[in-house]
Amino acid sequence: MKPFEKYPIKTVFVYWLITLLSWLIGYYIVYQLNLILGILYIIYVLILEFKVYKEGCVNCCYYGKRCAFGRGVIAGKFFKKGDGKLFCIKEFKWKDFIPGILVLLIPIAIGVYFLIKDFSYLMLVFVVYLLLIWFVFNALFYGKLACCYCKQGSICCPAKKFFDKNF
Repeated sequence: MKPFEKYPIKTVFVYWLITLLSWLIGYYIVYQLNLILGILYIIYVLILEFKVYKEGCVNCCYYGKRCAFGRGVIAGKFFKKGDGKLFCIKEFKWKDFIPGILVLLIPIAIGVYFLIKDFSYLMLVFVVYLLLIWFVFNALFYGKLACCYCKQGSICCPAKKFFDKNF
C-alpha cells in the first residue's frame, strides 16, 4: 500500500473519539474509587501523551503533518523539530509498553473490582468498552488504518521492528 503524506481527517477523528472516550471512562472508573486518584489518572495520561510528542513526534517524518493520530500537527505547533535519526535508533522492549498498557489496565482492574463488589450495568459497559479497545480497536486501527499507510514505518519504526520481531 502506498504511504500517506497526510492521513485522512476521518482516521484522526476516529482515533481521538475512541481515545478521549476511553480516557473519560478511565477517569470515571478511577474517580469512583477516589477523586484524588481520578485526578492522578488524568495527570498520568497527560504525562504519557506529552512524552509521545517529546520523544517520538518531534523526530517523526510526520512532524508538522497529519499522521494517523493527528499528533504530528500538534507537535509542529508546540515543540521544536527533532532529529529523524533519533526516531530510527530507538528500540522497544516489552517493558516500554507497560506505561501505555496501564492507561487501560488500571481502570479495567478497578472496574472489575467494582463489578465484583457491587455489580452495575454501567460499570460493565465501561469495562467491556475498555476491553474492546484493547483487543479489537487497537488491532483494527493499527492494522487497517494506521501502520499499513505509514510513511515513517517504511523509513524506520521501532514499534514495527519490535512487533515484526516478536510476532
